[in-house]
Amino acid sequence: MKRLPLFASFILLTLCTAALQAQRVRWETSNVVGSPDPPLPFTVKKTYTGIEWKSPIYALEEPGTDKLLVITQGGEQNRPSRILRIEDDPAVKKTELFYELSGRLLYGFTLHPKYGENGQVFIFSNGPTGKPNRINRISRLTLDSKAGRIVDPKSEHTIIEWPSAGHDGGDLLFGLDGMLYITTGDGTGDSDLNLAGQDISNLNGAVLRIDVDNPGKDLPYSIPKDNPFVSVKNARGECWAFGLRNPWRMSMDRKNGRIWVGSNGQDLWESVNILNRGENYGWSVYEGNHPFYLNRKLGPAPFVPPTIEHHHREARSLTGGVVYYGGKLPRLDGAYVYGDYATGKIWGARHDGKKLTWHEEIADTSLKIAGFAVSPRGELLVVDHGSGLYRIVQTPPTGKLPDFPRKLSETGIFSS
Repeated sequence: MKRLPLFASFILLTLCTAALQAQRVRWETSNVVGSPDPPLPFTVKKTYTGIEWKSPIYALEEPGTDKLLVITQGGEQNRPSRILRIEDDPAVKKTELFYELSGRLLYGFTLHPKYGENGQVFIFSNGPTGKPNRINRISRLTLDSKAGRIVDPKSEHTIIEWPSAGHDGGDLLFGLDGMLYITTGDGTGDSDLNLAGQDISNLNGAVLRIDVDNPGKDLPYSIPKDNPFVSVKNARGECWAFGLRNPWRMSMDRKNGRIWVGSNGQDLWESVNILNRGENYGWSVYEGNHPFYLNRKLGPAPFVPPTIEHHHREARSLTGGVVYYGGKLPRLDGAYVYGDYATGKIWGARHDGKKLTWHEEIADTSLKIAGFAVSPRGELLVVDHGSGLYRIVQTPPTGKLPDFPRKLSETGIFSS
């Protein structure tokens, strides 16, 4: 039996397919319009569009002014990290250099509670860049009033430092108690190889709490007497809580002093914890609320599960947020708003001191979310590492759409 050449068979098949497509009846009776779910209540809108941002990662209102301070992070190719000061005006086009740091990565900064009087700025940096053995450093600097209230680089004074070459943490803030809280990661690139998460004899994988206003005899700070591990043998008394992999962003509710910590997970889970004295958040025995390396020994406190956790289906690099009291978005008043760098999703949550009372996804964006802030004008801001700063705004109304069909018989597919 003769067989058609392969090329001829292909041509015949193509012609038959085209003929079938030509005979297909167009489906014009569809009732499928829109989405089965309503749109999320919020979206984002770019702001400060007159500024060309380069890798912004953090923003903070400068108290007593109408200005915002923004970190643009440097890289490993001799590009310095900067803190830029801008007017809180959507049409602003100019930036002012507030501080510049070379040879180290700048992760975060905070201002002393009496910043208006003493001009003290505390920065969190890691370096030297490009080297395998790096350290985290907390430094205090002061403003040079003669130079227009910008940071005097010669005023830098190291407060505390420790080794960290990956999962560095990176945030710091003053609590209502006047103490300085600092987030630290496990200091490694994978799976807590140094077993730092449960080891409070070092400063990694923890939240530290120190008193920078009352230096000790041999240190530029003192350890508060009510810190939980000051009497534990071989423990670092600076530790306030531990068991964290990479707590990237931390913020305080200014009305009740509650501190929220967002932490990056590894294989499957991202988490948020409300910080409490002496708690153990489990890493690396647990990842979130789930076993990770159960053969590893827990530190000197029982495991406390996260306040919130997300599977990697919806979050893969969680960025801690802020508690919002700006007034522009009444629906979010008093809510903790946070997001994810990898997926761009944003959530809101409320807590009554005992449990979550509300938690839902509020926006789905394409942003690489590195931080959140509230502007002097009360706008809730998202810091996008890729392109700049955005406002969270209410989703515009879409008008009345037909009800989305919930049954196959309602789709109109059988009407033609």
